[in-house]
Amino acid sequence: MIPKRLDDVTEGDLVALISNGVSEGRTIDYKRELPGNSDGDKREFLADTSSFANTAGGDLVFGMDEDQGLPTKITGIKATDLDLEIRRLDSILAAGLNPRIQYAIKTVTTRDGERALVVRVDRSWSGPHRVVFQGHDKFYGRNSAGKYPLDVNELRAAFTLSSTAAERIRAFRTDRIIALANNQTPLPFVDTPKVVLHCIPLQSFADQVRYNVLPYYEDQRRLQPMGTSIWDVRLNLEGVIAFGTHTPCHTYTQLYRTGIIEVVQGSTLSHEYQGKLTIPSVLYEKYIFDYLPSCFRWLEEIGSSAPVVVALTLIKTRDLVMAVDSSLGRGFGFDISHPIDRDTIILPETVVENLSMTAGKILKPMFDLVWNACGYPSSRNFDAEGNWVARR
Repeated sequence: MIPKRLDDVTEGDLVALISNGVSEGRTIDYKRELPGNSDGDKREFLADTSSFANTAGGDLVFGMDEDQGLPTKITGIKATDLDLEIRRLDSILAAGLNPRIQYAIKTVTTRDGERALVVRVDRSWSGPHRVVFQGHDKFYGRNSAGKYPLDVNELRAAFTLSSTAAERIRAFRTDRIIALANNQTPLPFVDTPKVVLHCIPLQSFADQVRYNVLPYYEDQRRLQPMGTSIWDVRLNLEGVIAFGTHTPCHTYTQLYRTGIIEVVQGSTLSHEYQGKLTIPSVLYEKYIFDYLPSCFRWLEEIGSSAPVVVALTLIKTRDLVMAVDSSLGRGFGFDISHPIDRDTIILPETVVENLSMTAGKILKPMFDLVWNACGYPSSRNFDAEGNWVARR
């Protein structure tokens, strides 16, 4: 695939495919023209896109000439109404694949006024995807020679891949929660209630992926822990860890070489009021709400991609109460009649299919459950449309 976010792809990236001799293969394919309206053209397009989704994802570049698989020239697309053509492709994909795939389309305009189209197909974890068009009923995969029909053994592996990855993610999260509950942390850590945020790409457990995390060690400004403005970084066996410089530490972010991000914060839930430890209703949500987009940015920077499992856990929570009192202006009042009745709150995971998804949409259901545990119907920090407004 073109080694860049689709939104950032330019003419220079397409020219680089030509100058570097990037041949068609497992994750890229070149087409001079958009698919026509014949049944054969539509089946070919559906087979190409589904083969990417069923394998490793990939880019279909339309408006690019090729010779024996090597790109030779940006010829451009001759359609007069490119927006109409994009809607036609959307319609073909919506009707011709089961289940639907995740993809995006980018128009790239050259200095000469030529327009190429890049269709980026994400690797799928809800497949395999089948072409269901005009009686055509096949599953396709992809290798260095291009697309091919999946055989029985490959189909069996494809059907079990997503469920196996999900099971391994849950096992990883469970192991980490147990370790953190017992204060088994990568460095000496405060023994207080903890906020734990995990961002776990499914790819981390489906493939033997390893990412280059050294840039986050070489420039410590790039990886900031949650809730501190003074921190340090160091390498460890898992990857790179950024941590607050207090002793013992009260916050850290671990960036694994596999793409997993573990965020642990030990001071947010330690606010005391009248002898009670409280959950500061605005502060703790704001920390997480503001921090999640940074996690997504780091995943994109190292080359990881959606889907990503986002999971929130609160540890050592028994008898914590929600600090809510708008009249105080800072959220330090609380209702002592509804303390949390368990040591750990393990909130359901959310699978994020697109890293541009807003933090509020991901986090509100989790925040609501924490408020439920404290006796409230929902978080007071969201409006009726689900926007985070910090109402207290």
